[in-house]
Amino acid sequence: MDTSHDRDRRLLDTMPQCIWAADAEGRVNYWNRAGLEYGGLEAAGLTDGSFWEMLHVDDRDEARVHWERGLRGEPTFERQVRLRRASDGNFRWHLVRTVAERDDDGLVVGWIATAADIDDQKKAEDLLREAVVLRDDFLSVASHELRTPLTALKLEVANLLRLARLDGGSERARLIAKVQKIDAQATRLRGLIDDLLDVSRLAAGQLDLDVAPVDLAGLTCEVGARYTSEAARVGSTLTVEATEAAIGHWDRDRLEQVVSNLISNAVKYGDGKPIDVTVRAEGGHAELTVRDHGLGIAPQDQERIFGRFERAASSGNYGGIGLGLWTVKQIVWVFGGVVSVESAPGAGSVFTVELPYAALAQRAAWRASTQQETIAARAAAPSSSCTVVRGARMLPSAVAEPSAAPNPNPKRWA
Repeated sequence: MDTSHDRDRRLLDTMPQCIWAADAEGRVNYWNRAGLEYGGLEAAGLTDGSFWEMLHVDDRDEARVHWERGLRGEPTFERQVRLRRASDGNFRWHLVRTVAERDDDGLVVGWIATAADIDDQKKAEDLLREAVVLRDDFLSVASHELRTPLTALKLEVANLLRLARLDGGSERARLIAKVQKIDAQATRLRGLIDDLLDVSRLAAGQLDLDVAPVDLAGLTCEVGARYTSEAARVGSTLTVEATEAAIGHWDRDRLEQVVSNLISNAVKYGDGKPIDVTVRAEGGHAELTVRDHGLGIAPQDQERIFGRFERAASSGNYGGIGLGLWTVKQIVWVFGGVVSVESAPGAGSVFTVELPYAALAQRAAWRASTQQETIAARAAAPSSSCTVVRGARMLPSAVAEPSAAPNPNPKRWA
């Protein structure tokens, strides 16, 4: 009559993965059929070194160190290593996992190891990674190349607008309007090119940051004032409530990009309804909230909209290339903060950004060029707060800066 032990081993022989077992000291004493065939080994000729001889020479030392740590009770062995396939002599990537066999008292009595072939997956990952690098390189080169003729175009448009304003003819007003439309489209094109350039920089971790004290409240007021006219054109009122300074160490231009993208997004999808922007200085972080009462976002789309080239609404009805929220999330991450959204279809959206005051402490890998004299000058200057309502900007007296810190027992096969 077959013993349970024999049945289990025959079961292991039917499995396609390479499987082997070792005693408590790590001496390999069993291979299943797939493992023997893969390594071109004979059961009678197995040695404790058979497995290590199958490993690529570049993987052996680290794998052995990791294995010995596992024998001493450290975390379970799990590594990606290259194993030689006997049929063609090629080395293929495998995910090797080892778990301990324990007796009823919890003592280690042996080890079971499996190796799953992941070579095709690794090659696919390498190809995808290469494609992403090539794409980002293309975006970077294309963005730089497009900026050169666009700069010349903007200069010529500015000259043309100046001449149109000097013209005293009957067509003066219409000519000025047409030139202004051309200038607006050139400005929009420059914004799209800058977005593409930011994609390549952010993806490569090459975004240069000029970190200095910045008042999020004052900055948000400035950005809000620029968007009041655009909001009014679509029927929305834009209100910025920033009653206290919220000063942290951030890159001003990148922080402005975050605020601008969120407000622009609210104007675009706000459906002509009120938009409320709020800045708060909390104990350890500043908080920016942008609320609209427009289209809203379905729950299944609320994570997706932060992806590259993603949109919550049809591109046929709304402009843009789907990079605004992705850029916001990346910059906020660089500052060590988080961005979140609460929304429901037809009920509008609330985007919230939380930024630690000492932003770059958590992102040391990012380069930051900071001039100490500029920091000291800006830190000493008083901060202002404001409220913006459809273009009316009220500046109360300066306020002081806030104080901020910045399993069942397995069987033994051996």
